[in-house]
Amino acid sequence: MKPSLSLLLLALCCSTAAADVVYLKGGGKVTGRIVKRTDTALQVEVGAGTIGVPTSSVDRIVEGRSPLDEYAERASALQPGDRNGWTELGRWASDQGLSRQSREAYNRVLAIDPSDPEANDAMGRAQVNGQWMTEDEANQANGFVKLDGEWMTPNEAQAIARQRAAEDDAERAHAAAQARVADAEQRAHEAEERAKAAQAQADVQPGIPLYWGWGWGPGPMSWPAGDASNPSGLHP
Repeated sequence: MKPSLSLLLLALCCSTAAADVVYLKGGGKVTGRIVKRTDTALQVEVGAGTIGVPTSSVDRIVEGRSPLDEYAERASALQPGDRNGWTELGRWASDQGLSRQSREAYNRVLAIDPSDPEANDAMGRAQVNGQWMTEDEANQANGFVKLDGEWMTPNEAQAIARQRAAEDDAERAHAAAQARVADAEQRAHEAEERAKAAQAQADVQPGIPLYWGWGWGPGPMSWPAGDASNPSGLHP
């Protein structure tokens, strides 16, 4: 991944060593070593990586000698097995802010002596039980576990797992409760609609007797009318 232009400008603007300086039309500059030029862009190596600068954004270029030039010269003069030379070059590159070149030099040291303390430390390695290993390997050796990209103790990981399980259970219970409420509301709505339909039917056809309930039969509207000899209308 290429570093952002703003961060590289911030990191390099205070450099006092001579280098290629690309001044930009909008203000600011890029300091490093121009490694490629085309009609449309410049490729500038700045130590942490290489960035592209559109030629349309360039105001002027002041060429000079950069720490990258010196690193390349010093590295070309070293023998593959020169442990001290590569160690010194790694320190110098680190002091110059050339992180990628510093790692390159220290990797040369580790190729000569995998147990070199300075090189291992510079590469972010840790010593566990007398053995140098990467950070992930060291954490595993120390009994840590990785969860969501973070190392932690097994107890911490288990606590997080329990908390997440409880949250999942609570979420499922809440969803089930909402479903029950929705079902009850739907049934109530359907019952209300049936009652409205029954009332509407009774209003349209008033001659249809209304029943008091199961086993009681029709209500008073269906009873026969009485006369003088039988006012109630009921048969003896």
